[in-house]
Amino acid sequence: MWQHGSLMTTSPLLMIPGPTPVAPEVLAALAEPVRSHTGPENAATMLRIQAGVRELMGSAQARVYCFAGSGTLAMETALINHASPGERVIVVSHGYFGDRFTEVARALGMRAETLHVEWGEHADAAALRELILAGAAPALVCMTHVDTSSGVLAECAALAATVRAASPDAVIVVDGVCATGGVEETMDAWDVDVLLTGAQKALSVPPGLVVLAVSERARSRRELLGDIHAYYADLRRWDASVDDPRKYFSTHAVSLLRALEVSLDGILAEGLPARYERHRRVAGMVRDGMAELGFAPLTNAACLAPTLSVLALPDGVDDAALRAGMTERGVVIAPCLGPWAGKGVRIGHMGTVTEAEAARTIDAAAAAIAAHA
Repeated sequence: MWQHGSLMTTSPLLMIPGPTPVAPEVLAALAEPVRSHTGPENAATMLRIQAGVRELMGSAQARVYCFAGSGTLAMETALINHASPGERVIVVSHGYFGDRFTEVARALGMRAETLHVEWGEHADAAALRELILAGAAPALVCMTHVDTSSGVLAECAALAATVRAASPDAVIVVDGVCATGGVEETMDAWDVDVLLTGAQKALSVPPGLVVLAVSERARSRRELLGDIHAYYADLRRWDASVDDPRKYFSTHAVSLLRALEVSLDGILAEGLPARYERHRRVAGMVRDGMAELGFAPLTNAACLAPTLSVLALPDGVDDAALRAGMTERGVVIAPCLGPWAGKGVRIGHMGTVTEAEAARTIDAAAAAIAAHA
């Protein structure tokens, strides 16, 4: 059994599903002198980031864009560059952040239709095919690889194959915000067109960077649209500085870019197979340890993501009291969202998180529960 200890006096440990703990070498990179946004050092960093992202996302040819913003901006950028107002967009939603695709598409004037999946479950490929064929060919089909609200790891390869068979010209967009860097993603093998993420989760960089990898099919679609109702989010305006980062479009977040460069170096040095195995191992440790305390996944066992756990509270344990007690002991976890609010907690275990952080989290939970027993 896990043994609980005294109140923690060390630095707070973020075990929320993003932002995540940042490695010392990445923090050191943030402390380096600020560079010129059009200088040769930043240009070299940006080109190395492009190469690293392509390797991480499993694409030999994707065009990589990286600029200041959040994951929500990445979603908006993916939508507005590849569909026009009035066009049909299909969203596969496994939870809160899948629904956000629908909200963004409708805000941009697109006709969004959503395949709602019960929280904690996988989408049915046959239902997706039926929805696609029920109307005009969609311009976009969007899905979330790991939904941070429900903890579902989507079957992106199977869903993408279904889309490609039913609507060959559709641009397929995958939200990798809670997956990229912690779960294998093979953009070329899946035949998806846009894979987007943010820096603050499994990439283990502070919040503030958008990353998008874009296929040739998607770039051709962008050219067909011509002028769009965007300026900063217009990928065509970024193209010159993607080719030559010494060229100015908008001021680059130079310190965050340097941090991402260092983080990608660490990710690739660890080795992607070893990194993904570590995420699976630590996820299992967290779930097993929390199970001893009476917690159980709200997510179906067949759908569990290795980057976070969404756990039902044991009888008699209050959500807010548990989280407050754990915070007092130096570990911060997150509440549940949507229909699961108040019924459980979310624990992130991605990026730099190892068995040591998992053990500290379980110990803090045990101590917080004992203190209120």
